[in-house]
Amino acid sequence: MPTDTGRLKTLIVDDERLARENLRGLLAAHEEIEVVGEARNAAEARLLIAEKSPDLVLLDIQMPGGTGFDLLEQLEFPPPIIFVTAFDNFAIRAFEVNALDYLLKPVEPERLARALERVGKRDPEAHGTASRLRGTDRVFLDTGRQAIFLAVAEIAAIRAEGNYTQVITGKGLNYLVRIPLHKWETRLPAEGFVLLDRSLLINRSQIRGYVLQTRRAEIYLGGIAKPFLLGRKGLRRFKEKVLPHLTGTIFS
Repeated sequence: MPTDTGRLKTLIVDDERLARENLRGLLAAHEEIEVVGEARNAAEARLLIAEKSPDLVLLDIQMPGGTGFDLLEQLEFPPPIIFVTAFDNFAIRAFEVNALDYLLKPVEPERLARALERVGKRDPEAHGTASRLRGTDRVFLDTGRQAIFLAVAEIAAIRAEGNYTQVITGKGLNYLVRIPLHKWETRLPAEGFVLLDRSLLINRSQIRGYVLQTRRAEIYLGGIAKPFLLGRKGLRRFKEKVLPHLTGTIFS
């Protein structure tokens, strides 16, 4: 919870002293932030998180004795996180982490300010939980060739390919990631994403039209020209789970 003054209790975690001092100096320009502690590694951070219950953690990724991800895996209820790292090509595996943003060193004041805005827009009820993501959250995706930062609301559909999934945006961009479909199903907003069959999860807010037939259906999402095809099971689930909740959609 924020302090009695309404300021957000913030913890800085970085193994470099100068990096911690730089962040503390940048945060001093934000009256809504109160730095309640600094940690040099994951072990110190874990103790401080338990003691201070911070509203926000600025977390370095690569540190001696354990990465930032190692720390988060040890926490039952990770606090909101803003990653801070010098490595823009780091093999990000933060899907399980409800991260607010990702800053590159040296941190620019304007970029930090935009990241802190995300903290203010975060649903207070989300603090202290590591359950489902929200439409305003963003996820990190590691394709093996690039790491991207994608807003949940931009996801139109996710299609299973074995232990991998194709993440398809409303603009038709496609990212293959090593995240099984069942993980997406349990982490994405239940009110927005619907599993239509064993291999397809769609974002209900991205539906712009559909064509229903006797044993199949065509679903049009976002700005994607080619429809997603559903068989009988998918058609039945579409009618049960999606159709009654659609409003203001252009139907074919």
